Amino acid sequence: MKRQIIKTIEQHGRYEMIGPVQLPLRLPDGKITEKFSIWYFDFPGGKYAALTMGDVSKVKTPLARVESICIWGHIFDSQYCDCEWQLGEAKRRITDEGSGIIIFAFDQHGKSVGLRNHFLVYAEGKRRGHEYVVDAYKSLGFDIDYRINYSDIADILRHFGITKIRLMTNNPQRMDLLRKKGISIKRIPLEMPLTKWNKEELVTKKVKLGHLLLLKKAE
Repeated sequence: MKRQIIKTIEQHGRYEMIGPVQLPLRLPDGKITEKFSIWYFDFPGGKYAALTMGDVSKVKTPLARVESICIWGHIFDSQYCDCEWQLGEAKRRITDEGSGIIIFAFDQHGKSVGLRNHFLVYAEGKRRGHEYVVDAYKSLGFDIDYRINYSDIADILRHFGITKIRLMTNNPQRMDLLRKKGISIKRIPLEMPLTKWNKEELVTKKVKLGHLLLLKKAE
């Protein structure tokens, strides 16, 4: 029997791409948009998804977001972190403009410590009262952040013809690492308002990790 070739799979040297897949997605205000396309990228060192709207190759400097998958925020909607809020806000802003890209890094869970170890970090942080973004990682013997190679992210951007982006981020290290890979960046702040639940994490990100945060409470 002749093997059937799936037409949505393409090989591009060191990575494989599958897509696009069209999905109706919910925005923070509850409205549904059908304008996003999702693509899957498989590299030797990681797996990714790219969520795009419009022809980003024709936009001079498209909106962009790099998102590390977080089971706490993205699946359980934990209020300790800002992951779910940032994803929803990035989708909203891209929808308002009519174009943009969000890249998900599936292998960068918990700053790339992995799913199991991210559970350990949460458990250790809450058990000992650590500012778990930093102190719990250290007490368990982990580095603060293993996300130091952005070659795959840069290749995904270039796949879509993108070399200049307006990056929605508060993390200066992420900007520096992408710039080293030849991506020109203008920063667009993406800061969740302070709440009683996320205050510890956001303050720690600013004070100990140097994130560019204003730490304003919700109005």
